[in-house]
Amino acid sequence: MSRQTRNTLMGMAEGAQIEQAATRALSAVADYAMGEVLYLKQTQAMLEQQCPDAAEALALIANTTAMSIAHQVRRYGSEMSG
Repeated sequence: MSRQTRNTLMGMAEGAQIEQAATRALSAVADYAMGEVLYLKQTQAMLEQQCPDAAEALALIANTTAMSIAHQVRRYGSEMSG
């Protein structure tokens, strides 16, 4: 195998490893974000039971926060795909 071919293959392998690492990182961030949103929604439900009059405000806060988390994950994904 020529040196040029070997270098080309090594470069391709490194590129694939970098792509795999980026995919795993994005997956981990997305999983963590989903867990945080689930916890947020559980907390919202608990607080709504304790104070039904605040349900609308709590929903607004929870939904705004969930959307913010989603935007941050999307931005992270955009930066990783680069």
